[in-house]
Amino acid sequence: MGLSVYRRNQVHDQVYLDDSTGRYLTEVLAHVRPDSLLHTVALHADTMFNTVQLRRAGEELEEIAGRKPELAFEVAHLRALFESIERERGYLWINGD
Repeated sequence: MGLSVYRRNQVHDQVYLDDSTGRYLTEVLAHVRPDSLLHTVALHADTMFNTVQLRRAGEELEEIAGRKPELAFEVAHLRALFESIERERGYLWINGD
């Protein structure tokens, strides 16, 4: 099944994001460094990032895009998502299957 990705607001109301977001995240996670925050995403459990963590994860996305330019579209999609959640002071919830 893969990863299901949700955005949550400050009171944890949850909205499912489209299937493509989970696929993009899965593709990008294959290229994270072992010492990165994104490396902590659990493929078979739940992971949640707050705004501070999303800011750091966004920087890690940029580093991946520099090493893997073929992931530019996926990184741009995820980066835009992370930034919009940061602006709302929400959370990113990732559900592994």
